[in-house]
Amino acid sequence: MNDAPEDIKARFAPGEADIQVEVVDRDGRVLGTVGKLEAHVPPGILHRAFSLFLFDEQGRMLLQRRAESKYHSPLLLTNATCSHPLPGEPVADAVERRAKEELGADVSQLEEIGIVIYQVIDDRSGLAEHEYNHVYAGIVDPKSVDINPDEVDEVVYVTPQELAERRATEPMTEWFNHVWGVGAEKFSKYGFDIAGVPGIHGPAEAQAAAQSVSERDV
Repeated sequence: MNDAPEDIKARFAPGEADIQVEVVDRDGRVLGTVGKLEAHVPPGILHRAFSLFLFDEQGRMLLQRRAESKYHSPLLLTNATCSHPLPGEPVADAVERRAKEELGADVSQLEEIGIVIYQVIDDRSGLAEHEYNHVYAGIVDPKSVDINPDEVDEVVYVTPQELAERRATEPMTEWFNHVWGVGAEKFSKYGFDIAGVPGIHGPAEAQAAAQSVSERDV
């Protein structure tokens, strides 16, 4: 898909395309700000983002299916929430804010588990993802989840075996493949143990994406 910027902008909610995000260098230092649409027009401008993985007390991973109205990757499964902090907003505060805005949920035991840099074009949307992505993980109580239908179509809770089955049968967001590689070996802390699960890392293209990221220490 190669939509013109004005056509892409029409897919945004009113005012959303102009929301500012932080432009950063490869060490995460702020260089300025840019509108969300401009940041995602190919080839993309490196900007700060975050991705959150959530697990329930049974060790199942929460996946969200993005709402049909989303400008980017509608109706695709992905991790609990992915977004951008506002300029100057502490990333952990932004993670909690978006978990509440999208899922209606409070999170606990929140921690940053890694940072990755990637640049990829999403053929479905025609948008670029060039992100300095802070990856977080935490615990959620399913009883607290009350999804915002403007953001989320549904949530599902999966075991490692069920995630492997999902990855084999349906596409996920482009960024899931990249942020997965940061946390995959660390999720056993939350009861999500991937050891010995066939197909857990997804098809060959997903594995290549996970291996292509540039990882940073936190």
